[in-house]
Amino acid sequence: MNCKFPTFFRTIPSDYYQSRALAQLVRLFGWTWVGTVRSRTDYGNNGMATFVDAAHELGICVEYSEAYFRTDPKEELLRIIEVMKRATAKVVVAFVSLGEMIPLLNELALQNVSGLQWVGSESWITSKGLSETKAYTFLTGAVGFAIGNVKLEGLKEFLTSVHPSKAAHNLFLREFWETAFQCSFENSPIGGSQCTGSESLLTLQNQYTDVSELRISNKVYTAVYAIAHSLHSLLMDAVASNETHRNILVPERVSIK
Repeated sequence: MNCKFPTFFRTIPSDYYQSRALAQLVRLFGWTWVGTVRSRTDYGNNGMATFVDAAHELGICVEYSEAYFRTDPKEELLRIIEVMKRATAKVVVAFVSLGEMIPLLNELALQNVSGLQWVGSESWITSKGLSETKAYTFLTGAVGFAIGNVKLEGLKEFLTSVHPSKAAHNLFLREFWETAFQCSFENSPIGGSQCTGSESLLTLQNQYTDVSELRISNKVYTAVYAIAHSLHSLLMDAVASNETHRNILVPERVSIK
C-alpha cells in the first residue's frame, strides 16, 4: 500500500489499534480462555492475527480459531458452530464483518446456542439492523468498541434539499429520485407513476434520510476537512514563499542623486 499510494490517508483509525484494544478489553474482564471467529477476508484475517499476538502477550489463551465467508457452503458454517458448541471456552471474540455475522447469528439462534459471551469488532457490534432482529437476544451482553457517533449540523437539511431540477444532467440523481419515489421521468426505463418533481425527500424515512448513525460518515467528514485545511495551508505557504522571493529579486526602487 505505501509503495503504490505513498500519500494514502485513512478515514478511520487502523484496525491494528482496535485489535490490540480488544485484547486489552478481554484481559480487563479477566477472561483468559477464549475462542475466536473471523471473516476470511483481509479485514478478519489481519484483525484477528493482531488480536492473537496481543492476547498471547497478555496471557490469554485461544482454544480455537475459525474463519468463515458468507459464500461458503452451509456445511462449513455448521462445522464452525459445532466447534463452538463442543469448546470449553465460553468467551468468543468475533472479528467479523456484518455480512458474515448475520448468517452465523441466525444459525446460532436456530440451534439455540446460548450462554456465550461475545466480544465484537466495530463492524457488527453497533449494527442497528442486527440489533433489531429476533436472533439478537443470543448476543445479549456483547461488548466491543464503537466509533464515536456525532450529529453533523446541516446534513439533514442538505440531503433533503437535493432535487433533480438543480442538476438536470446528473443521471445518478435522476435514478435515485425514481427509485426513492417509485416513479419515472419521461423515457425512463423504470416503471411506475410519472415523476412530477413535486415529490419531497422530507416525506421519506429510509437509509438516505436517516442521520442518526453517522459514525463512519463523521470520519469521512473530518478526513475531507483535514485534507482541505492541509491544501489551504500549503497554498498559503506557497503564496508567502513566492511573495518573499519576489521581494528579494525585485528590491524597492531607489532614487540616485
